[in-house]
Amino acid sequence: MKPHRSAAERREALKQVLAQARSCERCPDLAASRRTVVFGAGNADADLMFVGEAPGATEDEQGLPFVGRAGKLLDQLLGEIGMERKEVFVANVLKSLRYNARVQLGDGSWERIGRLVRSCYDGEVMAVNDDGALVRRRVVGWHATPLGGRRVFRLTYRSCKNADAERVGIQLTGDHAVLTERGYVPAEELRPDDRIATGQGLSALARDVVCGTVLGDGCLQGRSSHLTLSHSQRQAAYARFKAMLLRELDARVDEFAVAAAVGGAREYGVVNIRTRAHRALRVMRSDFYVSGRKVVPRWIAAELNPRMLAFWFMDDGHTRIRPGGRRPLAEIATSAFSHHDLQVLIEGLCRLGLPAKASRKRLYFDVATTERLSEVIAPFVPPPMRYKLDPDVATRVPFDEGAFDPGPAGVLYDECEVEDITDRERGDVTFFCIDVEGTHNFVTAGGVVHNCRPPGNRDPLPLEIENCQDYLHRQVDLIQPTVICTLGNFSTKLLRGDPTGITRLHGQPEVITIGSRAVRLYPIYHPAAALYTPRMLETLREDFARLPELLAMGPPEQPHQAAGEIPQADLAEARERAAAGAADVLAEPAREVDQLGLF
Repeated sequence: MKPHRSAAERREALKQVLAQARSCERCPDLAASRRTVVFGAGNADADLMFVGEAPGATEDEQGLPFVGRAGKLLDQLLGEIGMERKEVFVANVLKSLRYNARVQLGDGSWERIGRLVRSCYDGEVMAVNDDGALVRRRVVGWHATPLGGRRVFRLTYRSCKNADAERVGIQLTGDHAVLTERGYVPAEELRPDDRIATGQGLSALARDVVCGTVLGDGCLQGRSSHLTLSHSQRQAAYARFKAMLLRELDARVDEFAVAAAVGGAREYGVVNIRTRAHRALRVMRSDFYVSGRKVVPRWIAAELNPRMLAFWFMDDGHTRIRPGGRRPLAEIATSAFSHHDLQVLIEGLCRLGLPAKASRKRLYFDVATTERLSEVIAPFVPPPMRYKLDPDVATRVPFDEGAFDPGPAGVLYDECEVEDITDRERGDVTFFCIDVEGTHNFVTAGGVVHNCRPPGNRDPLPLEIENCQDYLHRQVDLIQPTVICTLGNFSTKLLRGDPTGITRLHGQPEVITIGSRAVRLYPIYHPAAALYTPRMLETLREDFARLPELLAMGPPEQPHQAAGEIPQADLAEARERAAAGAADVLAEPAREVDQLGLF
């Protein structure tokens, strides 16, 4: 029950508080840049209230909270538990890189983010799209914000080059989201086992050729991060075929003669291929080499595919043609690999339906699997190398020239290295960020990071929090919700008065006091998180599914002094301020119903 004050009285009081908020100029930067006040919307008699962070550009334009893509997802999630937006009330409480953080431009060069912001650079930068492909996208916004009380972290990844005593990297605020294999994660919540998007990559074709070659005879050089491989003159056509497929790495082909082994011909021809050094190859080398020794990365078990296997087999595989009409048997030399490496390879082969047995530094296949192996790789084996296949399969399954479309470059992931450097001395207290069209992320020297929010959609500054908090408390006192859902990190930390992040708290209700009222606080992820991390949608659905149960519990016990009332002196003061500086809200009844949704 909501005592003492009727719904109609609370609606009128909310209009008075709105009028006061419209006339507020206590935050000069916000007052100068806003188009309207985004006060809140929904049912003034709601038992369920959502509290977001701060209005975005779309909200500022329309004067309503949650009207963009995140708002549509909020409506969808409410619908899935049998509720509508008009049954709840939605309100708001009201990120960035250091100047010298390097951003990769669309032409592959690098520039400091501070210079991009100061010059309002509106060209292209490198970004990652929803399919994981590296793309060029235009910069559409530029932001410089004070550090305030935020923590600062240094971010890099395992394969980054060293610069002096440290790896190349960036400094960013702890709330800035970084792209990882588990989605976007704030820098301050990164785990030691997180793999972050490096912003470097190869086409799927080049990656398959490189991986297959390194599993075979190829070598990724440590100092300059380039790929080298050699083939005999007999396989010269195959070597040139590989070089053509690696053209994005500017593969160069050289032919020369080398001295023969004792007892053989005096010399024989060799074809050597060398690519240019590339950051993506440096990332891959960190996976394929440990302390200078070649290893098989664990992800090969899940990512070995027929095309990659074909190049590995053409390098180190052999199909033994047996006499007497017996069926051929295939094997692959694996002398460079440990027992653990062989188990990873066997797991990858089994996933392709190709069981193998490890023995005497080789992988062996039985008769049936040998035929199946040839069938799997035959479309990728060019004419000069068809002798490596089961003869029957080589005749039956043709080479497919269309199986080598490079496609876009896909981003590679590497182990992150993150360090809290808040307490280090620094002369600069302004951090910078850009908005990127479409992808909402961009490539830096330390990894791929998400857009910061623009000034109207950033974390409020301490003074702005202090100035706006009173309005939120009055909304809570007037609406008297049973449950308040905080959406995302910022509103959760603010209302709890605690730095614990949303990752640990989501889906865990607790009773707290806001203003003069006790409410059940229910932290959940911000719906926007599911827009750029799709797998988070299921977590959101699970958290939303608990809302009917929490609402059915009724309101928590109220502090004695609250009694469900706003002091009359405060209400009178609000009315006096509204009369002095605000427009008569009652003169715009249609607008008020639209904005407040007073059902």
